[in-house]
Amino acid sequence: MLYSRYLVQAHIFLENIVGNFRLLTAAARSGAGVCAPLLLPDAGGGESSFIWPELVPVVKADAYGHGHIEVARSLAGAGARAFASGCAGEAAALRSGLEESAGASRPPILALLGILSREDMELCAAHGIIPLLSDFAQLRMLENFRFGAGLAAVAIKFNTGMSRLGFNEEELPALCAALRSLPGLRPVLALSHLHSADTEGGREAARAQAVVFARMLQSLRAEYPDIAASLANSAGTFFASDLTEIIGPHVCRPGLALYGGNPFYGTARESSGAGTAPAMAVSAPLLAERTLPEGAGLGYGHTFRAGRAMRVGIIAAGYADGFSRGLSNRGEVCIAGARAPVIGRVSMQMSAVDLSALPRGLEKPERAWIMGGPWARSVKAEELAAAWGSIAYEVMCTLGRNERVYV
Repeated sequence: MLYSRYLVQAHIFLENIVGNFRLLTAAARSGAGVCAPLLLPDAGGGESSFIWPELVPVVKADAYGHGHIEVARSLAGAGARAFASGCAGEAAALRSGLEESAGASRPPILALLGILSREDMELCAAHGIIPLLSDFAQLRMLENFRFGAGLAAVAIKFNTGMSRLGFNEEELPALCAALRSLPGLRPVLALSHLHSADTEGGREAARAQAVVFARMLQSLRAEYPDIAASLANSAGTFFASDLTEIIGPHVCRPGLALYGGNPFYGTARESSGAGTAPAMAVSAPLLAERTLPEGAGLGYGHTFRAGRAMRVGIIAAGYADGFSRGLSNRGEVCIAGARAPVIGRVSMQMSAVDLSALPRGLEKPERAWIMGGPWARSVKAEELAAAWGSIAYEVMCTLGRNERVYV
């Protein structure tokens, strides 16, 4: 990391992630225990048994910018017994990071992007990663692979409406035939992805997908009766009992809510996901203050002109730091408890903000809070995302690439 500690920092609150994990686990267990764990053969290929938990935290994309190894270590200490990662390389790095922890166990780790190459297969075998299989090309890649305990267990992806990855329902007979031709493989989890659970009417859309998922699961269980099921994402976790009524006990895989994002933000169900605590706050130093004369232009293209003499601050954050250029003349930051609108164009490593709302005589603040922070009027991830025309997922993943400070 080239940046010094004086520039943009992402402050990560691991205790909040642990608290969110516990809240989401309770939500997954709601409905009189309908999300009970499932007993399956050990994912590592041994003779022992593994109890799939109700909740598998998603730590892909470097834990949504929060740091996958640090997050997973904290969650493992709080009782998490399995994780969902991204590509095979990221999953292998996570395995190594967890094993470096004193007394760390060897929890199952899913590679949600599956296997794309021989190298991916070897990584999964060497580190005991469970890869996701979503098409026949991946099965053909495995035909000549020498299976060992490390790559015995796999997960099967169903397409129930997202239409990105996954086997279609009409492909299940051919899938079962292909799996029978590879006796070294042991499918241990069938999963799919909800496409609209966080929208208005999302509960009904999720239930419709669950009906398709249940049919496909029944077909696969004719061959593999002990295979577990996983469907709910963050939004689905909050109404997991609805899905379990249709598909039976299943594993929830929350991501956004684990890091304090509200999957229902801006919908009529916003209050349902409002109990989680944000786990990231992002700050940048205030480089300078100046007075902008009435009529003066500011920044590239002079897209902002002062309608009056005004106090202006220059913060050390720009699009190189993940502070989007789309926030030009529309975003806000929080300084000393007051909102400061972004004025002019966001530059590569600098942005200008209007300091008019700050009290006169206030000693120059050291930092501006781009997202979150110690103030009641801090900018929420969802607000920041709305201002640049994005979503909280992108905000976290992007700003989390800055220097992280674990609080």
